Amino acid sequence: MPLHLVDHPLIQHKLGSLRSIETPSEQFRRLMGEVSLLLFIESTKNLTTQQEVVTAPFGETDAQKISPKLTIIPIMRAGLGMLDSIQNFWPDASVGHIGIYRDKFLSNTVEYYFKIPKTLENSVVYLLDPVIATGDTAIASVDRLKESGATDIRFVSILASSVGTKALLEAHPDVSIFTVSCQDNVTKEGYLSPGIGDIGARYYNTQ
Repeated sequence: MPLHLVDHPLIQHKLGSLRSIETPSEQFRRLMGEVSLLLFIESTKNLTTQQEVVTAPFGETDAQKISPKLTIIPIMRAGLGMLDSIQNFWPDASVGHIGIYRDKFLSNTVEYYFKIPKTLENSVVYLLDPVIATGDTAIASVDRLKESGATDIRFVSILASSVGTKALLEAHPDVSIFTVSCQDNVTKEGYLSPGIGDIGARYYNTQ
């Protein structure tokens, strides 16, 4: 199933705090990291493993090790707020960055930065963006990753709109989406409603 709704009580509780306009930036940053990590863990449940023998303090034992290489790619700038907690949890992952946004005057996406690992063919790629609104930047980012050789892409997003989710899955039905909710609406300005506001401004305290 390409759409995975992560309906865990802990995540739902923390999402409520993220939505609140009374949550200060320091707490907002911590909550974003915690929710992102929980979503990432959920998105790795079906990774393949291989058995290895390790030496424990009192003898040898079998251990399951992750087989594929993992690559984490946040969409700047809001996606950067999801990166640290995941990278700290899985430091062996490679990290790339995509700078892309939807220009409301051009009614199109604009790419201003694209730096990713050289080889993605044998890697499971985790694309990070806190929200999927119209789906335009998500689609454009997946387009570019596929052009670069990515074949297994998992989109990790805290919130998504039904419109954006539908658009992304129609354009890329092979991409798995992991999100807490896909019920928010999209405003004329391109924000989710009720949403969690301007994430970059709240995260970096630049409101």
